Amino acid sequence: MERLACFHLCLAFVIVNMTLAGCGGAPLAPIGERIHGADLKFDTAETFRVHADEETERKEHRGQVKLRKTLYNDVLKAYRSIVKTDPTGKFAQRALWQMAEVYKRRGESEKAIESYEAILAVTREGYYADKARSVIVDSRKHRKLAQGESRKYQNYKELYARFNLRQDYDRAAAALFNAAESYERLSNYPEAIARYAQVVDEFPEDEKAPAALAKIGDIHFYNFYDYDAGLPVYHKVIEMYPDSYEATMAIRLLKEYDRTRREIAHNQTEIDRFWNETTREYKVEERKITPSSRYSFSRTIPIVDIVVRCYQMNSMRWKDLRNYPSAIFASRNAIIAYESWTGTRWRSSVSIAYSRYQMGRLFQYNGQLERAIEAYQELVDKHPDSAERSEAIYRQAVCYREIREFAKAYEGFKAYMSLGPDAEYYQEVEQILRQFEMDEDGDGYKSYIEQDAGTSDQDPQDFPS
Repeated sequence: MERLACFHLCLAFVIVNMTLAGCGGAPLAPIGERIHGADLKFDTAETFRVHADEETERKEHRGQVKLRKTLYNDVLKAYRSIVKTDPTGKFAQRALWQMAEVYKRRGESEKAIESYEAILAVTREGYYADKARSVIVDSRKHRKLAQGESRKYQNYKELYARFNLRQDYDRAAAALFNAAESYERLSNYPEAIARYAQVVDEFPEDEKAPAALAKIGDIHFYNFYDYDAGLPVYHKVIEMYPDSYEATMAIRLLKEYDRTRREIAHNQTEIDRFWNETTREYKVEERKITPSSRYSFSRTIPIVDIVVRCYQMNSMRWKDLRNYPSAIFASRNAIIAYESWTGTRWRSSVSIAYSRYQMGRLFQYNGQLERAIEAYQELVDKHPDSAERSEAIYRQAVCYREIREFAKAYEGFKAYMSLGPDAEYYQEVEQILRQFEMDEDGDGYKSYIEQDAGTSDQDPQDFPS
């Protein structure tokens, strides 16, 4: 699994370089292209993993840590440039939100809050403003909870030391566990791990101990995507608490992970079989890979279909692990492989239509709704006859509704209705449109227009100007 990080990184550099630069390396002018390029840089940083052991491979470990830091610095630089260019525009809000995501990855929670506050300085209304306000409120709440539970832990710990009562032992453990959960909700994962570990070390006999240990494994697996760090933790759960629910779940998870890891490795081996020697050298040296040098054999469709299918299966397997960044990369690699191989970027194969649809779904799962909208639009534009087209239209409309662009959501749902009553979500969409088209206050403006303008459909004096 570790060598996939290098592979993903190499291929990502190709995508980002092609997006951001022309022959002279100068950034493309349209800000939409620049936000797309910044997002691809973010994807690259997200999928890069530090896999060298800190104790036995110190030099390699330091180099990988430095490279990861450089990747995230490049992401911040790209997003800052967008904010500077268009400080009050819609892309500035998206860039500031993504900057906060980077700060959270680096444990810089205060800087993340500053980014959320910067969004609210741009606008008090809309999708990103609502999310930023909610995160700020939740952050304050969980920070206060963490502090309060930490004080409880100290008090009960002192009481237990004095009177040796089991109830004080359990209360101290519960308070420390609650503090750890609050830090986890704050995305302060290093602090959460430290507190969960403290529960296990100080209260190994408490009922919270196996759950705390399993939580450490979960953070490594599903937040850091660090499987080398997570696996020993799950084994420790099984070893220390063999009769616990957490041990049962850890056994199941380890079996599923082992099967998934083998499938990903097998698919990658199949892909590697068709890489030419030049590309193999580039992979080892982490040099730029150009589309023309990626494959060494003639453009035979059955072979490219094998490569595409392997990427798609890996995308599904990464999704099973909830590793959405790697799943997105695998789907994107399927598209890149097909297009560079066949030389076509328009109306490609059925399998490529599926990859575009899958990317939309993965962005949606990962909460990146604007990117999901873009992926669905690309499917609709490039694959008008695909089986996934109707589903893409529906899900794109759902995403527009989620980000509070109700006029676009309305148009999307109307487009879905035009597919006819046999469409899967026809009745649901019919009901949504009835609600959108209501005019409860009788002021002549339909509900979706009022929602789009931020006015009330209950007050006839409050209507879009």
